[in-house]
Amino acid sequence: MFWKRRRVAALQDRVPATVDAGRGYGILVRTVDRTAARLTHFAQHGGLPQYLGTILVVFVLALGFAATVNRTWPDTVVLWDYPGQVIIAVILILAAIAASRSGQRMTAVLLAGVTGYGLVALFAFHGAPDLALTQALVETMTLVVFVLVLRRLPATVARPQAPLHRRRRALIGVLVGLTMGTIAVIALGARQDPSIALDLPRLTLEAHGTNIVNVALVDIRAWDTMGEVSVLIVVATGVASLLFVSGRTETVPRLKGSRTQRSPRNRRRVVADPQASSAGHAVTRQSWLLAGRTIKPEDRSILIEVIVRLLFHPAIVVSVFLLFAGHNAPGGGFAGGLLAGLALVARYLAGGRYELGEAAPIDPGKILGLGVVLAVGTAVASLFVTGIPLQSAYASIDVPVLGHLSFGTSTIFDIGVYLVVIGLALDILRSLGSEIDRQSEAGEAPPAGSDASATADGSAAAAPAAGAGAEPVPEVIP
Repeated sequence: MFWKRRRVAALQDRVPATVDAGRGYGILVRTVDRTAARLTHFAQHGGLPQYLGTILVVFVLALGFAATVNRTWPDTVVLWDYPGQVIIAVILILAAIAASRSGQRMTAVLLAGVTGYGLVALFAFHGAPDLALTQALVETMTLVVFVLVLRRLPATVARPQAPLHRRRRALIGVLVGLTMGTIAVIALGARQDPSIALDLPRLTLEAHGTNIVNVALVDIRAWDTMGEVSVLIVVATGVASLLFVSGRTETVPRLKGSRTQRSPRNRRRVVADPQASSAGHAVTRQSWLLAGRTIKPEDRSILIEVIVRLLFHPAIVVSVFLLFAGHNAPGGGFAGGLLAGLALVARYLAGGRYELGEAAPIDPGKILGLGVVLAVGTAVASLFVTGIPLQSAYASIDVPVLGHLSFGTSTIFDIGVYLVVIGLALDILRSLGSEIDRQSEAGEAPPAGSDASATADGSAAAAPAAGAGAEPVPEVIP
């Protein structure tokens, strides 16, 4: 245009004055702005129901259109394989409806958990113990996280006015369910090539294992598993960043003198528990959990402490068994890590944040980091050996009594997954559990100079003596 600027200028002189590119551009921009404002006002009223309704309506329209033009349908449709499926489905539907109509948050969470445990039953009846075990552990851990969060929320759902457009919302929900069911039926008849599942038994044996699910997770599709591990770390970091405003450099809260109590010489000594002894009598009862005495008497349950004390170590042993047996039997690093995490949850629920510090006196970030190093390290190490990331190598040996043993790099990868899951559970407990407890105790702490007794860090009040000869609750240190 610069080279032919004179000819361009001549052409511009011939254009009528009513044609103005600058004014046309301004009109176009204002039109786009007004359209965007009207569309935003229509689709985004600032309410979550409106946003979810818009997303679901678009979902139904898009997939509904795709299902309408579809030409691949299965030859036969089996509604159920056995009557038990119908019973489980009815229970799931009723639980979902009851959860949506419940006015209590905790009740709604428990009813939503019924749907998860219903899937556990379906997996178990279909002969998928790995999926059933993992689903049960995940659902239990999810319920625990919900309970920890709901502690800081009102017990009832605030409804200043009756919900609007109930029929419209019900219609959208029914259409979403029908659309998903239709898509599932279409997917069953859309396969054109043979399924890769036919080769999974052979690939599993080549990976020195007999459990197809675990071998697929740590060997065949290890890349996907490593990505999922990264997601878990991001989740743990995000949850902790919401609670630890001033940083995460604080040490794990421990009981004063607990290290001495755990020494080999003193480990079997009975720790006096004034609260567990009868009022007016000498202190003769043993403390089943070291930090149980830091809990208020009205919030403490000796029965739960006894059960947790008896089941904690067996649960950890079983979690390790699931870790190493997962290559040939139901289990694996993910399931084992979840079981160990639930064992830590039991210690926290029974003894509070100081009991959690006694059970796992280590920074969760270090456990997460070690798990990532092991998982990613197997990928990096295989690059220097075979040039293919995450390619497994195995060493086999015949051991007397134990028989033939095979250990592979995929087991190291699974150990990394195990540690990441434990670190995630411990980080969530420390964030949504211990940190919220500390903040609540700091807000309820009595002013300086008051008669109320306090602990060394001023965060947990000491319990009163249970009777004559009772000893005070030991001090706690951060």
